[in-house]
Amino acid sequence: MAEYIFLRALHIVSVIVWLGVIPADLLLRKIIRDKKGTESEKTLLSFWLKLTNLGGIVGLTGVLVTGIFMSITLNYGFFQFASGSNHWLYTKQFVIVIVILLTAVFVIPSAKKVRLEIEKSVAENLTLTEETYKNISKLGKILTAINILIVLNLLLTLTKNL
Repeated sequence: MAEYIFLRALHIVSVIVWLGVIPADLLLRKIIRDKKGTESEKTLLSFWLKLTNLGGIVGLTGVLVTGIFMSITLNYGFFQFASGSNHWLYTKQFVIVIVILLTAVFVIPSAKKVRLEIEKSVAENLTLTEETYKNISKLGKILTAINILIVLNLLLTLTKNL
């Protein structure tokens, strides 16, 4: 029982970290939009990429690992929609898989591309190109979708007994 309490506490901390990235992400994006074309824009973009990357890694990994162990400990199982119970949990598991896929297929490649473009523009003392801005916009849209899925997952948890 003590291990379950520890896992649940760690799970909640991971969720808090993950949720904490959302307002920081939104605030940083607004500041970056306001600073477009200024000297601080590239620094802010680099910080935004690092923050969303670190927060995402800590949050997703923590939620994923502790969630798996709690499902095993409580014998809930995985993706058993036809079982007649715990639909909220299996829906949450499905949403997490979507988040992992979005991260692996879209976020990581887009973020790498943006980071390299920023580093190149800093090294050569150039302004960011329209292509870079398009990639930043694409990355922002994907992160917004992930943020919505994270909030949806939280709402599923909060309404599981309704």
